[in-house]
Amino acid sequence: MQKSSRNLDRIGVTFDDPRAVANAGLILPATLAQKLGIKSLANSIVDLKDRPGYFRPGNKIMTLVHSMLAGGSYIDDADVFAIGFD
Repeated sequence: MQKSSRNLDRIGVTFDDPRAVANAGLILPATLAQKLGIKSLANSIVDLKDRPGYFRPGNKIMTLVHSMLAGGSYIDDADVFAIGFD
């Protein structure tokens, strides 16, 4: 089995603009969540049966957590984080 290349320890942030980098402040909580295994724990504990979105609930939980940490107030605010959590 090939190891995933999505290791957060290998992510670098580059500033090519004098303004802020979008979502760069989430690297610390994302790294902590990865080290604690929160996504895997949620996948093993949460059982949504056959409801819509039942597959990999840990991805959905982490998307919502990151949205809240970034200041999201509504479920629609989580759309920006829905890409890349697999």
